[in-house]
Amino acid sequence: MKIKFKIRRYNPVDTEASEPYIQAYMCEVPEGMTVLEALLKIADEQDPTLSFRKSCRSAICGSCAVSINGFSKLACNTQVIPEFKKAGEMLIEPLANHTPLKDLIVDFVPFWRKMEKVSPYLTPAEGESAPAVTPEDEERVDRSQRCIMCGCCNAECNSLAIDENFIAPAALAKAWRIVGDVREGNARRRLHRLSEEHGMWDCVRCVHCTQYCPKDVAPLKAIEELRSSAMKEGITDNPGAKHVEAMRDSVERFGRLDEAAMTFKTLGFLRSLGMIPFGLRMEKHGKLPRPHIFAQIEELDEVKKIYEESERRAKEEKRELASRKKGW
Repeated sequence: MKIKFKIRRYNPVDTEASEPYIQAYMCEVPEGMTVLEALLKIADEQDPTLSFRKSCRSAICGSCAVSINGFSKLACNTQVIPEFKKAGEMLIEPLANHTPLKDLIVDFVPFWRKMEKVSPYLTPAEGESAPAVTPEDEERVDRSQRCIMCGCCNAECNSLAIDENFIAPAALAKAWRIVGDVREGNARRRLHRLSEEHGMWDCVRCVHCTQYCPKDVAPLKAIEELRSSAMKEGITDNPGAKHVEAMRDSVERFGRLDEAAMTFKTLGFLRSLGMIPFGLRMEKHGKLPRPHIFAQIEELDEVKKIYEESERRAKEEKRELASRKKGW
């Protein structure tokens, strides 16, 4: 089966074509051929100047991550024919949210710098013996350990697309691997740093990082675990945590979300005044939530029981973890 591959090319040192452009190649594709095998075939038989990264060919190293028909995937474990039948074309581009260096090769320096920011190594507390790791402890961080640093999650991240300083899902998943480890002695300090601007609270929960991760790392789940851990540690002096507290308070008091009141609880009165122009634009498009005159639901006691049980379990879990870390 002959299939046309449209590949986004880019060579900054080429004075005649220094801007990105699409180049098409016809390639004979047998059943089972992967995108990486097709790229190798094109480079071997048609155009040796075509540049792309590759290594293990087994979905282990993460080197061959590219955008295939608009979505980040590993070229080595994406078969051409099923992909072509699904999308109707084969468009291969460099990963989004990464600066192209040449053709499909992108600059990974910012990726590694973000990874360095979370100090991806355990730092046991001084003078304390590390607790034994149980299967349950290992299961908590298991998904984050599967990351192969391919960059697919960062490429699909909407927050990173608008803020290059956002720490991004790959580094946050690695951060949970460390913070969630019972042997880590500086989890609270790490959570403080991750709660700062451009940190974990800047995630907009678009779920793309989890949807397009080729190794089922589920970065969004790791981000949620980090946020939950920070809240349990009382690290709430930031808009993200205050928003969660406002949501929790609203549901506990009324059994429902009072969105009109949440802005004031999240931003404070003065900062909320600055949101008036935005509120007017929302009102113009019918998107402004109305305050509840009679906010409380009828079965509020049931909601309160859920909160009480949740708090009891949280305290029990915290006591158990503290006991284990002390070696009791």
